[in-house]
Amino acid sequence: MISFPGHELVGARLVGQLPTSDMVHVWQSVSSRVVKYGFAIEYRDLEPPRTGIFDGLRIVIDPDVGFEMQCFLLLHLFGHSVQWVAPSLEHTLQELQHTEDRARFMDVLHDYEFKAAGFGMQILHEAGVSDLDQWYSDFVETDWKYVARFYETGGIPPWADCVVSGCRLIEPRPIPVLEHHEVQVRFAF
Repeated sequence: MISFPGHELVGARLVGQLPTSDMVHVWQSVSSRVVKYGFAIEYRDLEPPRTGIFDGLRIVIDPDVGFEMQCFLLLHLFGHSVQWVAPSLEHTLQELQHTEDRARFMDVLHDYEFKAAGFGMQILHEAGVSDLDQWYSDFVETDWKYVARFYETGGIPPWADCVVSGCRLIEPRPIPVLEHHEVQVRFAF
């Protein structure tokens, strides 16, 4: 019996199995849009477990991270960058930074992560990529599962244990007016 990866059988987009041609298209199209929104993109060796950082002016990605993860990080860190430099969203960061109740913090963090994901979906669509919504949505949900497990256990979980598929599609969120300024460095791991 011949077996094929899922994306070759029925068009499903599985996290960790995006074809190279799709990754190149995402990177080329989205990186151009990110720069047009005024953010610099930089490669830099980052201290593990960091895979990417942002500071309101630039998005930095560790070149040792696999290319599919780099594509996701570009989309997701763009979304977070929008959250930190859009004056209309400033008020939404207060609870993220000042909530001490653990259960409430996890709810706030979930909202923060998925709002960023909406901005990532928006730029993906603006870049003319409209056939990878399921891939991106699954990646967002996988990333959330990874982050939530980190906060639950205090340790970095194995990525493969967090991979999910067939998730609800992320809704694009219109990108508000941005006023670029440096913010405290935030990171992805």
